[in-house]
Amino acid sequence: MVMPSFVIFVLISLMGTFFVVFSSGILGLWISLEVGFFGFIPVLNGKTVGENEAASKYFVVQGVGSGLMLVSFLLINSTAWLSFSLLLTDFFFYFCLLLGFMIKLGVFPFHFWFPGVMGGASWFSCFWLSVTQKVGPFWGISGLGLTSWVLESALFFLIMTSVVGGFGGLAQTQFRPLLAYSSLGQTGWMGLVCLLSLKVFVLYMILYSVLLSGLLSVLHMINSYSIYNVPGSLSSKGVFFWLFSGGFFVSLSGIPPFAGCALKLAGIMTIIGSYPLYLTVLIMTSMVSLYFYLSMFISSVICLSDSKYNFYTSFLPTSGVLLPTSLNCFI
Repeated sequence: MVMPSFVIFVLISLMGTFFVVFSSGILGLWISLEVGFFGFIPVLNGKTVGENEAASKYFVVQGVGSGLMLVSFLLINSTAWLSFSLLLTDFFFYFCLLLGFMIKLGVFPFHFWFPGVMGGASWFSCFWLSVTQKVGPFWGISGLGLTSWVLESALFFLIMTSVVGGFGGLAQTQFRPLLAYSSLGQTGWMGLVCLLSLKVFVLYMILYSVLLSGLLSVLHMINSYSIYNVPGSLSSKGVFFWLFSGGFFVSLSGIPPFAGCALKLAGIMTIIGSYPLYLTVLIMTSMVSLYFYLSMFISSVICLSDSKYNFYTSFLPTSGVLLPTSLNCFI
């Protein structure tokens, strides 16, 4: 049986991510990232106009990031015969290399392309872009051994990405751009955790991928793109489907005692000893992101109360205390 081309390109992209993990140098890392990049382009490029535009935007942005990384790598390995100060060249070239990673990840101030690409991508491409395509760059950043100035720059970019992700989603009416800003908010957590502990980063990505894949599967089944249609679509499927899908919404919001709270707890325990001030900003932006999912969850409860199941009196009080409970957990 001939394997479908879609599966082949997905495997190529996944293979590039695995190569990143086992790369022993910057050049091997760059080649591995390019394998994953070129494998993902045909997956992102679908049958609709929106998917084609998303693939074009992604190709241009990733090409710029890859070119900057390659130039930085060549200059880093040429410092032996350059006449500049070694300290200056180390800072400048590693900073340029960091910018290449930031562009590929969609980190502030290069986040502008991420919501646009996610807005035109398929649900599967949204998952791949939010999870798999971030593993390689983050893994590479963690192994660079960044100097103090470059490290502080990376931390600032990551924190600002979470701020943009938290507040940028407030004005969104379509679910895919909303997921993009939610993913940007998670990127700040991923980056700081990755710089401090690779083991926690791996666990974080595994749990986040499970929760995100569940949510995207729900959205694919209800075939809903606007956030205003999601509550009614969930309630119309019945109470059992509502309970199943609602669990993914509140889990990604980080509300205890759902599984998504473990993401935030793992991040807090990892970051608090090294960067307590940055952690405070992350928690505050997470409270803003909490509004995305909690509002839809409560709206679906209200929609469900108008159906024949009439769960209004039992579930609405529960949903009303979820936000104070989550605030108490973080504070």
